Amino acid sequence: MEVLEHRCRDSVVIPAPIEACFAAIADLTTYERWWTLVSIEPLLGGTELKFGVRFRFWGARPGGSELTWVAQVMDIDEPRRIDLAYISGDLLGRAAWELEPASEGTRVSFVYHGVRPNSPAAEANFRHFGTRLHSITMREDAFAGLAHHVAGMRADLDDESWRAHVLARVAAAIRDLV
Repeated sequence: MEVLEHRCRDSVVIPAPIEACFAAIADLTTYERWWTLVSIEPLLGGTELKFGVRFRFWGARPGGSELTWVAQVMDIDEPRRIDLAYISGDLLGRAAWELEPASEGTRVSFVYHGVRPNSPAAEANFRHFGTRLHSITMREDAFAGLAHHVAGMRADLDDESWRAHVLARVAAAIRDLV
């Protein structure tokens, strides 16, 4: 069976300077404050994203099975880009955070430059949803949380009502796909 590489670009404009957006993305210790469905564990090189740093992602969509994969930082162009390689686990391939100034703040994008499933669970997700699931979770979870975190729009991102709200939004968006 041929395994397809998936490509997508998900973007949002966040009302904050590029330096603030980049600082939050480059600091793994902030992720738990703004990314509800995904957890991060540093593996090699610390918690600041720089060349060679490795970390583990894991998480699940509402009602889905947990996926886990290891990312390694391949290149950084501060404050505009962090290139990642998914090197083991349920996903393999290249991805990147890309940032650019916008009149209203910063356009933040997360890009799959060729990501492929490496497990039956990941294959099932891609077969059923394509990259639409990734786009939903980025929009409703990661980007919304990052905007609140860096733009000061919410003081308590890790409170249970925020997390419940994110889960409800993601679950509703996934139901609309089916």
